[in-house]
Amino acid sequence: MLSISTIPFLFPQGLYKPRVGSKRTFRSFLRNTYKSLTDLNAEKKQQCGEADFFSQLDRLNLSTLVTVFDANSNIVHANAMFCKASGYSLNELLLKKYFFLHHPDTPGSVLENIRAAIAMGDSWQGELKNLSKQGTVYWTFVTINPVKDNTGKPVKYISTLQDITRQKQLEVELRQVKRKIDHELEGNLEYAKSMHSAFLNDTKDIKTISNEAFLLYKEKKVISGDFYKIEERDNKLVFIIGDSTGHGISASYISILALNSINRILKLSSLDPSDLLSEVNDELYQATRAEGKRKLLESADMMACCLDIENRQLSYASANMRGFIIRRGELIILEKDKCSIGEVNRAELKVSNRTINLEKGDCLYVFSDGLIDQFGGPNDKRMGMKKIIALAKEVNSYPMAIQKKVIEVTLSQWQSEYEQTDDMTMFGIRI
Repeated sequence: MLSISTIPFLFPQGLYKPRVGSKRTFRSFLRNTYKSLTDLNAEKKQQCGEADFFSQLDRLNLSTLVTVFDANSNIVHANAMFCKASGYSLNELLLKKYFFLHHPDTPGSVLENIRAAIAMGDSWQGELKNLSKQGTVYWTFVTINPVKDNTGKPVKYISTLQDITRQKQLEVELRQVKRKIDHELEGNLEYAKSMHSAFLNDTKDIKTISNEAFLLYKEKKVISGDFYKIEERDNKLVFIIGDSTGHGISASYISILALNSINRILKLSSLDPSDLLSEVNDELYQATRAEGKRKLLESADMMACCLDIENRQLSYASANMRGFIIRRGELIILEKDKCSIGEVNRAELKVSNRTINLEKGDCLYVFSDGLIDQFGGPNDKRMGMKKIIALAKEVNSYPMAIQKKVIEVTLSQWQSEYEQTDDMTMFGIRI
């Protein structure tokens, strides 16, 4: 137990001279001395702890940029890699604000998010564009984490940064290459589209054939896999509607092959619909499945029609292509064969001619499955055959030009903000 007599041994230099009977004074002195020693010991521990803390951070020199800043955003430490990247010495960085290196282009919202995270004692992570002392731009991926005291209050923040400048440069180079490729591809697509369009009728030509006819044609992409051929031959109206499998460039390739075959066949052969489809089938099959070469599993749904307007008679052959007639509000479905042109050889192709007598006022519609398969409506469903038939019944008494507009508006409203599902083609004519 400490007593007054022991004090000279504890304080040999006479720091304390006790007075007899002053126990209360001694105890007070002892408490104050103990507190001073405790505070000094804590300060030394803190200094040793910080030295060890910064020493451990410096071990990250070989891989990571590191800065430490206090609760007021003043930089209190930076490792060698950070100094090298920023171009500033450690003495130049000390007590500068953490944000002073950020590039002027940095959005204010980003800096506000960082400050808000710091104020809440939270972590933050993201990419930052920086400006070095020499004026060069460098990018870093930053992670900021708080260091908290025993009460949970942040006393400093550690910012570790990965230099991603080269990655950003590569991203810019890749975007430039992509733009170049996109430009070249766009040019090729436009050329392919003009080539494809050269085989199609101009919509103005259809009006010269009949005022009571319309053609709705809407590509999903720049170039369509749907195709059509409409012309007058020997006082008869010939029209062929086709839908290549898929869409885009591969489908347009099939449609160009088919249209080229159709043009040649119409000049050399009779107007027999099934014969026409069989001839086109032979050429597509040979082109896409040649021996010794990679086979292209592409084909086309098609309907070939020969309309004798004077005698009101329709001859047609359908390879999986839909069509119907609305007669005085009643529905007449055009039958189809379940096959696709170019899919099998002629021996396996089963497509037959059909004939139907028409009446004045009948409305005939032939269309690709792009209309039926379009998703939309309030429940994100396919439009479906029933809705197409109901729409045709609703508008069939209107002039054909008005019918086309109503159908286009209805399709647009049904599609709304949804992506177009497929190419769309519809040919309609009133007898």
